[in-house]
Amino acid sequence: MKATIEKLLHTQCWEMEFPKINQLPLFLRGAYRFRVIEILSTSFLAAEPVEKINLAAMRKHYFKLMELSGMACAFQLNSISAYTKNKMLEEGIPFVLVGKEVYLPFLGVVLNDNVQSERTPPVRLSFMSQKLLLSALYHNVTQMTVTEMAKLLGVSKMSVTRCFDELDGFQMNLIDDNKTAGRYFKWGKSKKEFWELIRPYLRNPVEKELRLDCLPPWPLPMSGLSAVSHFSMLGDNTYPTYAISKKALKDLQPEKLPQVPQDELPAAIIQVMGYDLLYEGDDSLVIDPLSAILSLTPEETNDPRVESAVEEIMEEFL
Repeated sequence: MKATIEKLLHTQCWEMEFPKINQLPLFLRGAYRFRVIEILSTSFLAAEPVEKINLAAMRKHYFKLMELSGMACAFQLNSISAYTKNKMLEEGIPFVLVGKEVYLPFLGVVLNDNVQSERTPPVRLSFMSQKLLLSALYHNVTQMTVTEMAKLLGVSKMSVTRCFDELDGFQMNLIDDNKTAGRYFKWGKSKKEFWELIRPYLRNPVEKELRLDCLPPWPLPMSGLSAVSHFSMLGDNTYPTYAISKKALKDLQPEKLPQVPQDELPAAIIQVMGYDLLYEGDDSLVIDPLSAILSLTPEETNDPRVESAVEEIMEEFL
């Protein structure tokens, strides 16, 4: 794969061992040979089938490998039928046809004899990009490279590169390129102007809610109206609202706790968040203030008392 990419992309890349091989299930370890490829400050998992494998299996394994490795994945193939190739292109499944063709949509290019730029405008802002924007706001970022942003967020450079691609697609003029050192995030105006720019693209970070008939037995960060109350003079509901990350959701399994129907008053609410971003301003366990505002329901934001609390928070943090 390395030789094909360098030949067709005319860009140097590096090939390394996949360090998490033992974390993969046996059926995947037996079906593929794995390597990590790094190119243009982006790393991805290369999976070479040990034996001929059909499209249905590759499709299933593609999503499983991305989930388990936390990386983009591309298949290394020595041959491919026209039908399989067209379906992989149609479904956006990356592959490298050794010596002939490279299709790596997460790099924003499709190569077939020559390089063709392909950047489809995103439908909506991803939660990772939303976390990046809010983190940049809180840390007063004026200029930051992919590597620096990855360190700030505690994620891979590949994840930040995807965010930069996405922000480019929204044409917010936040990503620049100085050619030699690569792309970087930039902003030179006030926090308030930054918020006004990004607010139309931000979405409610709550993916679903659990209405509990008991208090959660673990310490969880305040969210929703409880978090807004923490940052303002607003009184909280009679029940607390908490946030939980997807990882904690999988580990703690709060859905196994007793729950109440939608029309009954809960003892507590747990909101499953699309990203985790905790407030660093004091010792309280609470999500960041702007995500707290974004997590409110339309009914809550229409309450004059809540509206006043939101204005109070905006004045303090922007």
